[in-house]
Amino acid sequence: MTLNRKLAPQLTDFGMLTIPECRKLILDNGIKLNIIDQGEFDVNRLTTSWNGGANDVNSFSTLMLATELMREGTERHNGAEIAEILDFNGAWLKSNFHSHHSSLVLHSINNKFDAVLPTLVETIASPIFPQQEFEINKEKLAKRKELNATKVAYLSNQSNQKLIFGENHPCSIDETANDIRNITIKDVAELHKTVYTPNGCELFLAGRITPHIEDTINNYWGQLPLVANSIKHQIIPIKPSNEQLHITNVPNSLQSAITMSIPSIPRSHPDYIDLRYTIMALGGYFGSRLMTNIREDKGYTYGISAMLLGHWEGGVITISTQCDNSYTKAVIEEVKKEIELMKLDNFSNDELTRLKRYAMTQIAGMLDSPFSIMDYYENMRHALTPADYFKQMQISLANLSSTRIASLAQKYLNIDKMRISIAGDKNQM
Repeated sequence: MTLNRKLAPQLTDFGMLTIPECRKLILDNGIKLNIIDQGEFDVNRLTTSWNGGANDVNSFSTLMLATELMREGTERHNGAEIAEILDFNGAWLKSNFHSHHSSLVLHSINNKFDAVLPTLVETIASPIFPQQEFEINKEKLAKRKELNATKVAYLSNQSNQKLIFGENHPCSIDETANDIRNITIKDVAELHKTVYTPNGCELFLAGRITPHIEDTINNYWGQLPLVANSIKHQIIPIKPSNEQLHITNVPNSLQSAITMSIPSIPRSHPDYIDLRYTIMALGGYFGSRLMTNIREDKGYTYGISAMLLGHWEGGVITISTQCDNSYTKAVIEEVKKEIELMKLDNFSNDELTRLKRYAMTQIAGMLDSPFSIMDYYENMRHALTPADYFKQMQISLANLSSTRIASLAQKYLNIDKMRISIAGDKNQM
């Protein structure tokens, strides 16, 4: 059979997708274990998620240090030995931080799980926080902060957080390098005892899971004594600053970074999913309005993005980009122009089809692997998404129309509420 390469292949829709159910177990000590048993390969991922994230502690830097230092030495092994155990057995460990949760993620091979899980539990339950490693990690974190403070994207984002959330809101607090250098081992140890306790956690296990792996987890995690977790979630409502435009002057910078935000609705609002697709149409993918105009047509930037972030404290619509200093004002004006055009019910069928196909591809991508499926269930804990969120996203997308997009843009894309922060060479703008 000869292929006609001038004829495009026929496109078919995904149809209604379903996400596999997550099996739930309760360990001997009451810890919840969520399981997705899928996949072709004998590998697994164990995520331990604790209550207590960046917004719940007095110092996010202290939380990061506490997490990193757990693997630098315990009552039984030093940092080099812990690294050797993980590396020799083909495992690796990473940390993730959210606004109200912190996580440790262990990737391992099934036939080596017995060798690495005890080490993971040991690093969490009995770290010793050695002085030398503490000083090294603290200085690395301080140096990273000093480096970030030279980047226009970082400066723009940080100042925008203060504008949109309020000066003293947990989401807008930015520790300096000196703040980090003033952290003590006592600070780290006390925060570890507050956050990393067994009854403040939930486990998420994904991969090709065997009964032996489940039993091993129960034999170690399930036998830890429960200690009261004293961390409390700090849910402080968004209170935007009266200042609507802030410019951080960075002399001799080659580009300006622009961050534009509008306070919005939380994930629990019935309009949230539809609004998320509206913001996607504005600037959430390569064929979006902002990319088509500001990148493709005007050539002001290599990329511009818009997103709706569903914080526990409330939603925020954020648009961000970088451009030549001389284009700064023009970019801001074009963004505002595109926002107003969103309100006119002028989406063609072709544009709407592209948007829906892209969004549906993103949804389908959640089913790619047992790990991506488990990401969905972890997000239910971290972002408070409802149990039927996967189905709701597809129903919302199927019913999305140009009229609906325009209605939501009129209701929620209020330029008068926009807060704009710019970091760049002010003399070149």
